[in-house]
Amino acid sequence: MEIQSELKNILENHNGGAFLFIGSGFSRRYLGLEDWASLLSKFTEDVKPFEYYMTSAGGDLAKTASLLAEDFHDKWWDLEKYSEHREIFRSQLKDKSSALRMEICSYLTNVDLNNPPYLTNEKLNNEVKVLSQLNIDGIITTNWDLFLEHIFPNYQKFVGQSELLFSNLLESCEIYKIHGCCSNPHSLVLTNEDYKDFENKNSYLAAKLITIF
Repeated sequence: MEIQSELKNILENHNGGAFLFIGSGFSRRYLGLEDWASLLSKFTEDVKPFEYYMTSAGGDLAKTASLLAEDFHDKWWDLEKYSEHREIFRSQLKDKSSALRMEICSYLTNVDLNNPPYLTNEKLNNEVKVLSQLNIDGIITTNWDLFLEHIFPNYQKFVGQSELLFSNLLESCEIYKIHGCCSNPHSLVLTNEDYKDFENKNSYLAAKLITIF
């Protein structure tokens, strides 16, 4: 309660609106979605056990994703269960990580936001209602799903570092998806290579975000 009182005091005495930072715990709480490790493990059914990739990567989830993507690529092209998606996505593929990206994004895009789990929980439902009515300047998130866009339909979305770095930001009513979005599979910061690229641009992104704060 002390933290809540202190935060309330800061917000009440500040002229600007708040910027929220939202991580994966948000989607786990309201949509019942997985954390990063559990999400990756969903796509190991046709390859080696998830623990194989985790231990091979020394517990590093970005490296785990890279190893999984390599094996998943071959199965995705071979198995009948992915035949429909092969026809839909084949023109969008760029490298061996593409198949895993497409399947993750397909899974997240198909989450039913009109009938989410929180609707059956009065406490959670009230929390989402209160959140949707808040007067905030914007949101920075690492989440890939579409829940924030659903709650704040009038906010403009910027996906990935490129859009954030090279767009003219109003710094009001905006959602910054700095790790990508399921609406654009190749925007996901998923693999070890993605994280290296993200870190290389980190100083530019940090400078851009500092102008907001």
